[in-house]
Amino acid sequence: MEAPSPSYILTRAAFGIALLVAALAGFSFVKKKQHQAAISAELSSITSDSSFFQQFYAEDARKSLVKAIGLLAEANSLGIPPDLAINRALGVQPKFFATNAKHDDPPAREKIIRSCLRNNYQNFLMLGYKADLQTLASMKQGDLPPIPSGPQSDRKPEIALLIPSAISPGMEKVIANLIIRPPQPDGQPASAIEIATAKQLACDLADARLIEEPVRDQILKDLSKPVP
Repeated sequence: MEAPSPSYILTRAAFGIALLVAALAGFSFVKKKQHQAAISAELSSITSDSSFFQQFYAEDARKSLVKAIGLLAEANSLGIPPDLAINRALGVQPKFFATNAKHDDPPAREKIIRSCLRNNYQNFLMLGYKADLQTLASMKQGDLPPIPSGPQSDRKPEIALLIPSAISPGMEKVIANLIIRPPQPDGQPASAIEIATAKQLACDLADARLIEEPVRDQILKDLSKPVP
């Protein structure tokens, strides 16, 4: 029997290597898609009404916010931009074809969730955090590691309330009312921008029928009081 020629052996070897590479690429693709789906499912759970607006404990609300921002950072590292990750979590389907139909505003609750997650993700980036393994592992437990860079580096960030619980008890349990920011000196009054953001949130919560209009009006009144 005639031995296979060198060219035949090389051809078969190249074919085998190509097949192996294709199999590994397919396996990696499937694993990546499974990972992306798991992130979307977890983020969807956090952004549900029962979670985002009705936590039992303030600590659980803070941890849930940190987990959500960590999931956005992880999704981004896998090629899913934050807006797309939020869309998937909220069940918003992409529109592939432009239409002449009038653009509809998003539902009030969706607007609140989207604004909260976008703003806090931007704060996460401005504080210098990266989607490295150590940071993501800490955030999966609901804990932000110390600030990695900048004038407040090595200090822990704080998760503050836009609408103080002294004004509206229970708001400390609402994820939408939380903001990640650098630590502030004790007793420092809220800035004009923070007050405006809190007022907008109160209006949005009333529009979403999550608080009553008299509650909204009282919040707006208290936020407008001059700082002593």
